[in-house]
Amino acid sequence: MGLFIISSTFPIILLKYGEFGGKVNIMIIFVWILTSLVYGYFLYFDKRLYFNDKGVKYHSLLKKKFIGWDEVQEVGIVVYSPVAGHATANLLCISTQKGVTGRRIVVFEEHGIYMNYRRSLIPIINKYWKGEIIS
Repeated sequence: MGLFIISSTFPIILLKYGEFGGKVNIMIIFVWILTSLVYGYFLYFDKRLYFNDKGVKYHSLLKKKFIGWDEVQEVGIVVYSPVAGHATANLLCISTQKGVTGRRIVVFEEHGIYMNYRRSLIPIINKYWKGEIIS
């Protein structure tokens, strides 16, 4: 998020204090808009989750992860708080280890797949996971 704020203010400062012509200003604005759109796409729209009989698959441009239902040890809610004491999101975690859910986390761990918690996910997960969902 900090990178986005810095990249958002940089073109404004460049246009205000730079000694550029009209065509260069248009190019700066065009490159800034294009970069913001690409960054926004990969930040918000590139993440995909797939549920099927075999397991859960997470897919994005830079990361692919699969956890089979036979590997799942625990499914439950975690509170993500990267800054101590400030909860930012409730996430649903599908983990290959026990004792992971029902607590606060600071970093995402490699043994789990995390997704924003929504009640609509519970029936989908219950279709494949017969264990308890820890809250």
